Amino acid sequence: MQSEPTMPEGMLTSPLCAGGNKDPLQRVTLVNRRGTRVTLCDLGAALYSIHTNDRHGRSDNILLTYADASHWLENHWYLGVTAGRVANRIGGACFKLNGDIYPLPANDGANHLHGGPHGLHSKRWLIVHGESCSHFQAVTFHCVSENGESGYPGRLEVTLRYCLDDDDALSLEYRAVSSADTPVSLTNHAYWNLAGRNNVLEHELEIYAEQLLQLDEALIPTGDLLPVAGTPVDFRKRKKIGRDIGLWPGGYDNYWVVDESAKKSLKPIALLSEPVSGRCVKVISSEAGVQFYSGNFLDGSRNQERGLPMNQHGGLCLETHGFPDAPNHHHFPSVILKKGEEYRQTTIYQFSAK
Repeated sequence: MQSEPTMPEGMLTSPLCAGGNKDPLQRVTLVNRRGTRVTLCDLGAALYSIHTNDRHGRSDNILLTYADASHWLENHWYLGVTAGRVANRIGGACFKLNGDIYPLPANDGANHLHGGPHGLHSKRWLIVHGESCSHFQAVTFHCVSENGESGYPGRLEVTLRYCLDDDDALSLEYRAVSSADTPVSLTNHAYWNLAGRNNVLEHELEIYAEQLLQLDEALIPTGDLLPVAGTPVDFRKRKKIGRDIGLWPGGYDNYWVVDESAKKSLKPIALLSEPVSGRCVKVISSEAGVQFYSGNFLDGSRNQERGLPMNQHGGLCLETHGFPDAPNHHHFPSVILKKGEEYRQTTIYQFSAK
């Protein structure tokens, strides 16, 4: 059983018993002076819940969270977890690197999704450090993926630091090193619902992107970029998610390219808002773009905290990471982490209520 880490005074910790699991999942809650509460879980270094105030000062959970704790153990929807080693899809469940072909588990038809069934999302991350200062609280998770695990070369060590400050910004800072060249592209897979109930079709979304990746029928990039102007995937100006979703077969599950150069500098990615509550989340990231997924495969078979089913479009994901299937497209910005170098990724969620 993992020993409970020593946390600074004022930082909340709690176990979560999940079915027949002998080792309770460990949770840590960060709280700021505005009353925002971010609860994290060691399984997948997950965002378990986020409680923020609406424009009237009422607090609610703005993430989808399983009502049944045992569902965190299977979590086939990837609620809140860290996805990797490579987030999103790798076509044909293989890639070539340094002259060698690396087969991967095919867990999405013939393709590899989110690091495979035993990816980083399935691991119990070690809570290694907690910080509590006058203007922020933070906690750091650590995880190791051994050489050859899920088919990937190199022993990968990953840290993820969550920091909640008194300005209502939640920062996710990823760092990783590998003993051999290997692809790495990490993200968080939280499902947002800023109303805390119903679906997200009345939410308004703006994505600061002129292009998105063209996909084949299996949702694998063809290698081409398409302009969004005048199409149902044009979110350059804020619009309701439900306005054009019926014109896009299957709903949204695409990668919008914000910065084709893929420079690792912080940049605005997207703005999500919910008009009734007034809640907003601005997404800022070092990554090249964002996978916007409108919860198309949520099927009501699992309930959220209030006991209501998680139905289609009950939440949405804004996954900031490198180009999907990048190892198989040499003209895409590379996601290969070289031996001895450090992978760095930062994503910030800025909360507000207007």
